[in-house]
Amino acid sequence: MTKKPFQVLTVAGSDSGGGAGIQADIKTLNTLNVFSSSVITCITAQNSFKVNEILRLPNKTVKNQIQTVMSDYKIKFIKLGMLYDSKMMKIILESLNKYKGLKIVSDPVMVSKSGNNLLLPSAIKFFRNKILPICFLITPNIFEANKIYNCDIKDESDIYNLDKLIFKQKKVNVLIKGGHLSKNNQSCDYLFHNKKIYKFSSKRYDTINTHGTGCTLSAAITGYLSMNYSLLDSVKKGKEFVSFGIKNAFNIGKGCGPLNHFPRRKR
Repeated sequence: MTKKPFQVLTVAGSDSGGGAGIQADIKTLNTLNVFSSSVITCITAQNSFKVNEILRLPNKTVKNQIQTVMSDYKIKFIKLGMLYDSKMMKIILESLNKYKGLKIVSDPVMVSKSGNNLLLPSAIKFFRNKILPICFLITPNIFEANKIYNCDIKDESDIYNLDKLIFKQKKVNVLIKGGHLSKNNQSCDYLFHNKKIYKFSSKRYDTINTHGTGCTLSAAITGYLSMNYSLLDSVKKGKEFVSFGIKNAFNIGKGCGPLNHFPRRKR
């Protein structure tokens, strides 16, 4: 009999261009040999340089997706991506609260690379007060961390000065992606975990083909967690996965091309 696979449920928006969102999550998880089920929150019409349309799915449809999957599959690891507004987050929260022992990783994606709101500004407070506390890990970039924590990160010292604020949340681990912060040849991320701050560095590549980087990283981390890796090892291996994806990114489209989600298939 075939061994049951590791499983992750991803709750996110659909990217018709295939570089980010639910598509990036599924490709990442499947590459890691993790079975991915999915709940779509929004359907977007987008490519490598623009988002033409965002269609928010009805609350009942999102709720039905979650309940239908969770009633059949034994899922403990969940990745949250595009949540769009407070009503969407409320229905997701109510649906997931019915299940015990979940380990939730949230990528609080707020704005697309083309400048479109993927989380409405009016919903940031709800995310901070209601979604963040149920998470095992959140993975904001600098812009998102500034919005969530009402701060103004300008350099590495500002990140380290957030320790008291972030550690007040106790169980919530925070990985701040500092790729836009550094101006040298290193891309650094900072993990707040168990009263300590861990710095993860990787080589910075001179490319614009980084569409879906945040989705891919959070999905990879969730996948490794589902395989019983520690949080530190999951972040380390997730960052290695993304670094390879950027190094071997596909030059597709007129804008920011997607990562290479297939480690065995170099460009």
